[in-house]
Amino acid sequence: MIAGTAAIAAPAFAQSSVTLYGIVDDSIVYQNSQTNLARSTPGRSNVKMASGIWAGSRFGLKGAEDLGGGNKAIFQLESGFDINSGGQQFTNAMFGRQAWVGLTNANYGTLTLGRQYTSYYTLLSPYSPTNWLTGYFGAHPGDIDNMDTIYRANNSVVYTSPKLYGFTVSGSYSFAGVPGSVYQGSAWSAAVQYAQGPVGMTVAFERFNNAANGGGIYSGSSAVAARSSLAGRPGSVRPRRTRRSRGCASSPKTMCRS
Repeated sequence: MIAGTAAIAAPAFAQSSVTLYGIVDDSIVYQNSQTNLARSTPGRSNVKMASGIWAGSRFGLKGAEDLGGGNKAIFQLESGFDINSGGQQFTNAMFGRQAWVGLTNANYGTLTLGRQYTSYYTLLSPYSPTNWLTGYFGAHPGDIDNMDTIYRANNSVVYTSPKLYGFTVSGSYSFAGVPGSVYQGSAWSAAVQYAQGPVGMTVAFERFNNAANGGGIYSGSSAVAARSSLAGRPGSVRPRRTRRSRGCASSPKTMCRS
């Protein structure tokens, strides 16, 4: 067995910093019609409290350790929660929003390992007019291929280059972790961003192998998108997705596409 590890461990004299941060977002919502999709009865109005309307409630720790020579060890742990119930945003994942460790250098870029945002999302999101990754242009009912709002990937390695002449390049790969298969459950993405003065744009590609959601299993789910901005105003979004279905759930509510 061959294994590599990454951890933050430095002598006491090294310069280090740890920041505690968070967002608490709560609201009272009036909904004029609410019903269960499984019922045929008309909906009724409801007044309720809702967490994370503008931004998901969270708390986290992020830190850096100066290793000398322009190198820094970095980490981030971020947990999402429901302010009204105290429950975790992600079941069985205390730090479901982010949990990674890595190295960064101003001249060579940043390499991180763990559960983290994909390159596709990281470089596209600055131009998003909505909280959803592809906005209303890329959304589709049920998110059955698990690609509407995928921001983070488990078991992932992400490299992001330093900015050079306005260009930034990033690539990420998520290991499958399935015995006997390096393909099933793996994912990768790549993105190129140009941002200089008032002009900015990103072109990105993302692929999930055997992604499963809502009972559907997809042998290949991919997305290509481009975004731009001028003087800080978001431009057009051009997402394009392809899917190949291997299996479908028996539930009549699960749509399966070939």
